[in-house]
Amino acid sequence: MNASSTTRPRWNFRRHERISIIVTVCALIAFGILQERRTALRHAPMTDLGVFCIASGAIWSGENPYAIPDWHGWHYQYPPALAILFLPLAEPVPLSPTTLPPGEPKTAANTPWGYAIDGKNYYGFHAENTHFFFVVAAWYVLSLLGILLSAHALACALEGGKLRSPPPEDDLARRRWWWRRLFPLAVCAGSLMTDLSRGQADILMLTAISLGLYLVARRAGFKAGLCFAFPATVKLFPPLLLAYPFIRRQWTMAIGVIIGLVLLLGVLPVATLGPKRTSELYQCWIEVLAKPALGHGTDTSRLRELTGMGSTDNQSLLATIHNWSNHSLPRDQRPAEAAPWERQTVYAVGALMILATLYVIGFRRSDLPHELLAIAGLLIGIALVTSPIVHNFYYLLMLPLVAALIDLALPHGNMPGVNWKLMLPVVVFMLGDLLARLPGIGRMLRDNGVTTLSLLWLLAAGMMFLASRAKMYRPPAAK
Repeated sequence: MNASSTTRPRWNFRRHERISIIVTVCALIAFGILQERRTALRHAPMTDLGVFCIASGAIWSGENPYAIPDWHGWHYQYPPALAILFLPLAEPVPLSPTTLPPGEPKTAANTPWGYAIDGKNYYGFHAENTHFFFVVAAWYVLSLLGILLSAHALACALEGGKLRSPPPEDDLARRRWWWRRLFPLAVCAGSLMTDLSRGQADILMLTAISLGLYLVARRAGFKAGLCFAFPATVKLFPPLLLAYPFIRRQWTMAIGVIIGLVLLLGVLPVATLGPKRTSELYQCWIEVLAKPALGHGTDTSRLRELTGMGSTDNQSLLATIHNWSNHSLPRDQRPAEAAPWERQTVYAVGALMILATLYVIGFRRSDLPHELLAIAGLLIGIALVTSPIVHNFYYLLMLPLVAALIDLALPHGNMPGVNWKLMLPVVVFMLGDLLARLPGIGRMLRDNGVTTLSLLWLLAAGMMFLASRAKMYRPPAAK
C-alpha cells in the first residue's frame, strides 16, 4: 500500500491565514490582560466567576453554597453539580470585612481583598489574590477553547466532516470552510464577549450543546445524549432540547440523556455530599430560586439580585411584557413581581411556539445537518423566550440556529446571491445584540424589548426554513 494514501491530511494554514490568527491571538491576550486587571487585580473583582468559585469552596468545606455570597453579595443560583465540578477552581469562602468605627475610612490595611475601597480600584498582585489570578486565567483560556470548539463542531456537523479534518485545499471550498466558523461567531460576538468578560458558564453550556449536535450528525447518539444532559444541570432554561431524542424516537440518545441527568443531578451530589445533604441543598435551591422565579413561594432573598423584574437587565419575554405594561413608570418604580396575566401570556405564547415547532419539524426519525441545527436552535430559543429570567449573554446559545441560517443564506450551488429572507433576521439579531450593550441607547433598547423581538424574528426565520423543508417529507397527494 502506498504510504501517502494512508497519511492523514495535515493542518497547514496559508500565509494570510497565519497572520490573521496571530493578530487574533494577540488581541485575545490583550483582552485577557484586561480581564485580569478588572478582576483579580481590583479591590472588588468585576466578575461573576467568584460566585462559582466561592460556591465550590463552600460546598467542599461543608457549608451551604446557597447561603454563602461572593464579595459583591451575589449568591450561587444553580443545582449543586456545577459547584461540585468546579473543585479545581474553588476559592475559599471569603472573610467578611470587619465593622469599622463611624467615620473611619476603608483602607487596604483594614479591608481584605475582594471588597471595594472608595477611590482605590486596583489592588495589585499580592499573596491574597494570587490564587484567583490563576483561576481567572484558567477559566478565560478554557472559555476561549470552548468558543473555538463550538464553532468548529457546528461547522463540522454541517459539512459532515470530522473534528480533526483540516481545511480543504480548493480556494472556494476553503473560503466557505472559514465562513462556516467565523460568521456565526461574529453574529454572536456581543454575547460571547460579554460572557467572557463576566466569567459566566454559558460558554461551557454552548460547548456541550455543540459537541452533542456534532455527535448526532456522526450518529453517536448515546454520547450526544450525555452532552445534551449537561447544560440542563447547569442552568435549567434549555430543557426543551432534551425532548429532541424523544420527538425523533432516537432511543439510544434518549438513554444517554436520562443517564446524564441521573449522574449529574443525583449520583454525583449523593456520592460526594451524601443523600441527606444533597436533599437539603435541593430543598434550599427550590425555596430560594425555583419557586420565586415561577411566581410562587415566599422567599425574597434573590429578588434584588436576580428574580425581580427590574433588578437586572432581564431580556425575557416576561420582562419585556412587564416593561411594556409599566412603561409610564420609571424603571426603579415598576413592580418587582410580574402580574399573573403577564406570566399567563408568556405561557400561552410558549405553548403556541412549541406547537408550531412540532408542526414544522414533523415526526420523522432523523434530520439533515441544517435541519438538526435549526431544530436545536428553535428548542433552545423557545426555552429562552418562556424563561422568566434571561440575560443578553444567554443569546450565545443561539449559535446553532445562527450557523444553520448563515450557511443556508450564503451563495451556494444554484443560489448565486444571498437569501435575505434568512440573512436579514440574522443581521438584525446581531445588531440588536451589539447595540443593546452600548451606553445610553443600549438601556433604551433593552427596556423596549428590542433584543427580545430580534430573537423572536430569528426563531421565525428558523421555522420558515423548517416549514419549507417539511414539504420534502410529505407524501404526494393521491390523484
